[in-house]
Amino acid sequence: MEQTTFTATNSRVGIQGSIGNYGVINFNNVGADPEDTKRNILKKLYQSLEKNQKDLHPHRVPGTCEWFTSHPQYLDWKARESSAMLWVSADPGCGKSVLAKYLIDSIFLPTTTTCYFFFKDGFEGQGSATTALCCMLFQLFRAKPGLLSDAVVEHLEIAGKGFTDSFSELWETLLLVAQNEEAGKIVCVLDAIDECKDKSQLIRELYKLYRTETAFNLKFLVTSRPYREIRQGFHSLKVSGSAFLHINGEDEMDKISKEIDVFTEAKVNDIGDKIKLTDSERTFLLERFKRTPNRTYLWVHLTLDSIEHDIEVNVEITKRRMVEVTSELHLPRTLDEAYEGILSRSSNPEQAKRLLQIVVAAARPLTLDEMCMALTLNDDHHSYKDLDLTPERRFRDDIRDLCGLFVTVLDSKIYLFHHTAKEFLVQKNLAADPEPAEGDLKWKHSIQLQESHRVLVDICIQNLLFTDLETHYLGKAVLIPEYLPGKIFLEYSATHWMTHLHGSQIEQEKIDLILKLCDTTTRRCLTWFRIYWANMVLYTTSTSGAFANINTDFPEDITTLMVASYFGLANVVKLILESDDSIDINSKDTKHERSALSWASGNGIAVVIRALLKEPHRDDSWFPSKSEIHGDSMDNHEERDDNYTPLLRAIQDGHEAVVQLLLDKGAETEMKDKSGYTPLWRAADCGCEAVVNILVDRGANMEARDQRTNMTPLLKAAQKGHDKVVHLLIEKGAKIEAHDRSFRTPLLWAAQEGHEAAVRVLIAKGADKKAKDNISRYTPAIWAMHNEHKAVFELLTDSNGHEPLLWAARNGYTAEVRRLVDNGANLEAKEDKNDRTALALATMNQYKSVIKILLDKGADTNTRDKGGRTPLSWTAEKGYEAIVRLLVDGGADIEGRDSDVYSYTPLLWAAQEGRESIVRFLLERGANIEAKDGKQGRTALVWTSIYERGAMTQLLLDSGADVEAQDKSGLTSLFYASERGYGSVVQPLLDKDANIEVKDKLGRSMLSRAATKGHEKIIQMLVDKGANIEERDNGNANFGFTPLLWAAQDGRESFTNEIMKIKRKKPFDTVIMGVKEWPRGDSSAATRQGRKYGNER
Repeated sequence: MEQTTFTATNSRVGIQGSIGNYGVINFNNVGADPEDTKRNILKKLYQSLEKNQKDLHPHRVPGTCEWFTSHPQYLDWKARESSAMLWVSADPGCGKSVLAKYLIDSIFLPTTTTCYFFFKDGFEGQGSATTALCCMLFQLFRAKPGLLSDAVVEHLEIAGKGFTDSFSELWETLLLVAQNEEAGKIVCVLDAIDECKDKSQLIRELYKLYRTETAFNLKFLVTSRPYREIRQGFHSLKVSGSAFLHINGEDEMDKISKEIDVFTEAKVNDIGDKIKLTDSERTFLLERFKRTPNRTYLWVHLTLDSIEHDIEVNVEITKRRMVEVTSELHLPRTLDEAYEGILSRSSNPEQAKRLLQIVVAAARPLTLDEMCMALTLNDDHHSYKDLDLTPERRFRDDIRDLCGLFVTVLDSKIYLFHHTAKEFLVQKNLAADPEPAEGDLKWKHSIQLQESHRVLVDICIQNLLFTDLETHYLGKAVLIPEYLPGKIFLEYSATHWMTHLHGSQIEQEKIDLILKLCDTTTRRCLTWFRIYWANMVLYTTSTSGAFANINTDFPEDITTLMVASYFGLANVVKLILESDDSIDINSKDTKHERSALSWASGNGIAVVIRALLKEPHRDDSWFPSKSEIHGDSMDNHEERDDNYTPLLRAIQDGHEAVVQLLLDKGAETEMKDKSGYTPLWRAADCGCEAVVNILVDRGANMEARDQRTNMTPLLKAAQKGHDKVVHLLIEKGAKIEAHDRSFRTPLLWAAQEGHEAAVRVLIAKGADKKAKDNISRYTPAIWAMHNEHKAVFELLTDSNGHEPLLWAARNGYTAEVRRLVDNGANLEAKEDKNDRTALALATMNQYKSVIKILLDKGADTNTRDKGGRTPLSWTAEKGYEAIVRLLVDGGADIEGRDSDVYSYTPLLWAAQEGRESIVRFLLERGANIEAKDGKQGRTALVWTSIYERGAMTQLLLDSGADVEAQDKSGLTSLFYASERGYGSVVQPLLDKDANIEVKDKLGRSMLSRAATKGHEKIIQMLVDKGANIEERDNGNANFGFTPLLWAAQDGRESFTNEIMKIKRKKPFDTVIMGVKEWPRGDSSAATRQGRKYGNER
């Protein structure tokens, strides 16, 4: 098949259900150039940038936003060197978005990597959390290319092609980036999350991130209206000392109001300059405005703009006119009145309403050219050559005359001025008749979305009926980017006309035109459908041309019936079936081998499915064949399921009546798809209780398992939280303790996912609350806590359950620890593996806030784990100074010894590991500097000598450590340091006059040992302090060697030279000949050395 290639010039809306994302760029090619892979990732992320509308908002006026930049909570958040979140809530019109823009553009330091997204409801993608994450990741990778590391690339490759559609994968990627050492401080600004359609998911992840301490520095600044859902989502983070801070704009209204005065004065002066107002006139105007209560930035901006464009004021400025326009009768008292005033001055109210209908219902912001065509189009236009469009620059002015400040144009795209403008215009009850005007507010709620969709579908249909689509059609081999230029609005019409058709609910009225557009025997249909298909499959708004060579898997040989079925056009389907007795209802396209029933089932359109199943034909062939009922013959494309039957597709959307019909006609209840899913398994997954009941009553196997996870229908229903299905299956006899491959039971799954109702059902039915999976070893209660499911957690735990406390302490969940200890959880309960208490686990992971809670509640600071060590012992070794201080202040025994054979004190651990600040602190608190370990009897000073801790040695000596302290072998610090050649340790010990004559059990001195190891500098240091170069070992096994003989024995010629320089006064042959017998029976090396040095002598 020839490929249709496409670069979308604008965005698309997805209402038609699931098309496999077949055409997405593949960056998983084995052997691909890593740089190409990174470029492909960046291209996919780049597609989100045009939806980031920061620059839609004006710059701040000097003197404003200072209430925020001087706020203690902001300053605290900004100064923190660890992750923290700041939520700023305020009512509409208080300047939140301008503030966010100001912080991004002017306040955050260059050393901070800043990324941002401005949510905007009503346009595709601009209200999406996944789009926001894509955009912010692109900004981070562009600012610091090194953050797109191999680890990140590998993570995204594992995530697969559709990673840009996966919130969880993108969020994990952001956290992975933040953990990169190169990242430094990252600040993410999210403006207007109340306009984010999936804000609950975003709030949940923010909550999980900031309820615990993190090792990286990822900060979020979030603005929103003070909606209940957002307040509740962040409520439990509001604990003293947490990483979450909140600034409530309602509490700062006095300061905000003063800054609104500053803004008002600046705007008055700006207008005064434009229309040449005198100082007294400016003062008068300013005073009039300041008298109005409850002013917002938005109100001031709109009202002053109206005055600025009042022709009578501009042309004939008089005191009377200024008094009139600023009087209580004329000055708007509310934002609604300000909006009404703007639209009431429209040069063409009818045309203005049409433009606004288009803006509020459009699937994406229209360009000036597109809007110009939409407003220009009339019944006389049948092709592009019939159009006579206004030049873009002139049309921009026309829009201003039509709607004033109500709409704004940015980058040639048209937007409503503010989200409140849409709230003002659009009627909330979509099904009701137009609401009567409130008083003089004729424009308020004057627009119905259904009627607006009708306006747009009329425009789209007329555009798609242009003769150009027949005479200059889009063939298989034509590149779509080459086809679209000059065809204004065509990409939008092709992609979104069905959206507006369904929204307008006028299918029957337009049935003849719709049938004409869906006629696949025409070039017109194949042209718009190719554009639609490519745009839908690509799921992109890229204008870069990056995807121009992607195979879009266009369904060749598709019929009119298939197109109508796919889009859910029930009346068209019925008309087709009624008008053509010979139609093959079972025919399939040649690419995907799917029938009309299959396409309709895949999109969950019950009304079309019913039409296809119930429409009779004279030859009794009205019902699909048995093979059609039992499955689609599809190829092995990686994105598709083999044997995905119409029954499975009907089940997927819970179409009870369709399922019943298919079963009556012989559909099999146990036929599995490619993944091994049976119809019952799919029904349990979808949560349709009625369908599940039908299937079970038809004998469906309740213990059938899928091939990948080995889950039963009950497990799947529990995982998805379908409590009614869970109850039904258990009542019908499903096994309540069935487990999947990882040994998760239904209760474990329900608890993990936070499904409170399903958990209640399972507990009531006797599910095991102590069950553990075989990977994490979590119980249901611990899974609930891990995933922030408070209500479920409380269901699963009694007041003193110790496992949840241990888990919460180990993971730093401050709020959960506080709740558990407040409810009487056992502070001294220990985990099974290492016998560590909650306090021990918190100290091991440096969770200061958790430690403080446990200490305040009286946790035992001297508890010992299985290895006999206390929390202070561990933290002293690891170097966690802040935790050491907390524990000592909390009463930890500063001399508490490990109960193992080594019996270390915290000071011994800290000294051995070189933790200078901790050693200093412990000594200040009275730690015994001469404490010795239990096995070898070594003091801290001896241990620092063994581990070459020069600075630590000096610290201990300055603190009065005994320089002659010996271990059980009778050896001192100086002996160990000399033997090992640690000059940085030897010198401070010699400076303290350490004894240089100490010998080991073999009778060897430290000078002898140093000579054996070849430590020349140490020999010189010891000799300079008076060590006897002629002294012989006095042990029976050493034959009376001198340092020179040890050096000669080991063949250290250069070193022997150094010793001989010291020994010039004594004949060398007497040294050699004075030895009765050479150790190890070989004196040849020493003899050779003796001859050499003897000759030299």
